[in-house]
Amino acid sequence: MSIRKLIPSLLLATLLAAGFAAAPKAQAQTGGAGNVVITDLNLVDPQVVDGVLTATGGTVSGTIAGLPFTTDITNFALDLLPDATADGTSCAILDLDLAPINLAVLGAHDDTSAICLDITAFHDQGLLGDLLCSLADGFGGNLLNLDDLLGGLTQVLSGALSDSLAQATPPAADAQDICSGECEVLDLAVGPVDLTLLGLNVHLDNCDNGPVQVCVSATSGEGLLGDLLCGLADGGILPDLGNLTDLIQRLTSLDLTQLDNLTTQQINKLVRQVSKSLRNGVLSSAEIDKLVKSVEKLIGRA
Repeated sequence: MSIRKLIPSLLLATLLAAGFAAAPKAQAQTGGAGNVVITDLNLVDPQVVDGVLTATGGTVSGTIAGLPFTTDITNFALDLLPDATADGTSCAILDLDLAPINLAVLGAHDDTSAICLDITAFHDQGLLGDLLCSLADGFGGNLLNLDDLLGGLTQVLSGALSDSLAQATPPAADAQDICSGECEVLDLAVGPVDLTLLGLNVHLDNCDNGPVQVCVSATSGEGLLGDLLCGLADGGILPDLGNLTDLIQRLTSLDLTQLDNLTTQQINKLVRQVSKSLRNGVLSSAEIDKLVKSVEKLIGRA
């Protein structure tokens, strides 16, 4: 395998191997909130100095619980050719800081705390640590293709955030309230995560050594998604988002701006339809298709 593919593959394999995969119980608790997909990583003024890729800023884009978001990169450093520290014990691999995400789409809200991800390799503590710390010597100073590297990092970030959030629990009673919607659907906290496996340490926190928080909420009267989620939450139908993530993704692809003036009767009918489909805890593809068709009919009549 060429070096341009090796580091992203190693990082992704490491995150998966480091034990982020959640038990079935934890998956059921968090539902769709654990579904974080990073689709794009844009760096501003990227520069490689002494084998370290840095940037003055940038953005990360993707989806959380099916809702699209973009947030700022406040710090970025990736050691393309890891070299040991002065004492020879560790090699910094990745240092990434993301600004808080605050998203509102048609009444649905996604909010997070700041997110910091650090990956460090250690000499003589395991295979992965030794391998990553010795890359500079092993490849004679060759650097990665930037496009391939950023493409690999989107997978790394998706794996780290999704799988770690799958182990999230409700935040502590004294935790800061980050929810911006009036109807709370999910309010979760994870970490700080500090795992070491085969000589590689992965640390995830809120950039202040506290837990990363994620809140999915909604506000009625701001759009169809807010009305729908608030109706389900008020009826006790939403212990978690589950397959609603798939439904939200389908609905956000439609032109819902025409549905700003739905009647209470129309909203309640949609809520009942989703509630009925969720009786077994799962929205099948066929059920999602029927729900989307119901919304398309409302758009056609608007």
